[in-house]
Amino acid sequence: MGINWKELELILSELPLEGSYIQKITEHTLHSFTLHLFSREEKAWLLYVEVAPQNARVCRTEKIREKAKKSQRFGQYLRAHIIGKKITAVTQAPFDRAFTMQVESREEKLKLVIRLFSGPGANFIVTTGDDVILELLYRRPVRDEVAGKKLVSVARESEGERKFTVREYEGDSFNAYLDRTEDLSERADRVESLTGKLEEKRDREIGELEETLRRLREKERNTASYEDDRHAADLLSAQLWLVRKGMDKVTLEDYGGGGTVTVSLDPALSPNENLERLYARYKKNRTASQLAEERIASLEKELDEKRAYYAELLSSEISLSRLKKETEKERKDDKGHLREGHPGLFIDSSGWTLIVGRNAKENDAILRSEVRGNDLWLHTRDFAGGYVIIKAQRDKTVPLPVLLDAAMLAVHFSKGRANRKAELYYTEVKYLKRIKGAKTGLIIPTQERNITAEIDDERIRRLLG
Repeated sequence: MGINWKELELILSELPLEGSYIQKITEHTLHSFTLHLFSREEKAWLLYVEVAPQNARVCRTEKIREKAKKSQRFGQYLRAHIIGKKITAVTQAPFDRAFTMQVESREEKLKLVIRLFSGPGANFIVTTGDDVILELLYRRPVRDEVAGKKLVSVARESEGERKFTVREYEGDSFNAYLDRTEDLSERADRVESLTGKLEEKRDREIGELEETLRRLREKERNTASYEDDRHAADLLSAQLWLVRKGMDKVTLEDYGGGGTVTVSLDPALSPNENLERLYARYKKNRTASQLAEERIASLEKELDEKRAYYAELLSSEISLSRLKKETEKERKDDKGHLREGHPGLFIDSSGWTLIVGRNAKENDAILRSEVRGNDLWLHTRDFAGGYVIIKAQRDKTVPLPVLLDAAMLAVHFSKGRANRKAELYYTEVKYLKRIKGAKTGLIIPTQERNITAEIDDERIRRLLG
């Protein structure tokens, strides 16, 4: 909220501006500054100036505001030419929200013109003693307000039809009241803005979890019939003599349930190959269904916790610092898994630590500094790519979901990523052998075992955030 000319008049009358020295200038935003002043009577005191068109104001302040991270052109000019000068005169434009401070040193006399208008005329201008513009916060060529031009000000003869008054206030001075209330207003606006951002963050996070759950439930439904596949495979095994190569289906007697069961076949495969294919489909769907079931339970718990967390957070009064912290949390990406001073990405998989090398240099550095003999090492068999390490835990065997997470990451960070599926081998780090004189990171695994992994986009997103 801005101030009117009557309020500016009262503000200036309360300030010990004349005789004060400008010791320091601090920038806060593009359009706000604090002048650090010193007078014999008041000693050190602060003057806050803001020329934002929607919130132009000036007042004595007790608040130490945050310094801008980057200094702008106008702020640099003020520090170079205004610091050290004494304010010798202060005049307010008649019936207007503008005032001029004359500042002097032994070498020169300058004017600081501060306009607290609500429109495009708001500005902070430095001129010579005879009103030639030296520098200004907002350059406005249309108004002829640029460096080198003479500043032209038109004085009002009256305040017009609208009669302004000073708003009611509490306290010893209008400056103190304005500093306090404007700060509270600014805080309220900030809280409202950050609360809106927090609600958007809540909706985004909960929406993503709900969408992931929807896809997992669909996957669980599509693979839930794996017991039917096993039953069909068992029947085919018992009646394999009925199958001939070239058949696209066979009708089998259902010993357990009565009636018959028709099983689709691949005409290009032999009877035994069709049987192996059916059992393989059963195992694949069983694993996928079980993993989906586990992940659904985990996500449902996470979703309930997320909803409860945001419900409690938004139903209570939140401090500004807490709001800022909550809304400024960056969404995790690959960089979020980096650990200072350590090579590779560190990723959590159900409480197990995975370390991923993204290039030959990181692969080599990980093997040299981050692993022990019992850690598990994975790598794609036919493609160059990153090493993935599963850090061992005492007296624990690596669970299958964790092994699959590591395998998918190995495919994701390999040149076989476009194929989306790859063969991998894995072994304990103590069974790796370095090749003398070979390229960086190149090793030979022994006592390795094989695994096949196909990229699951939802799973990769979960692991990498």
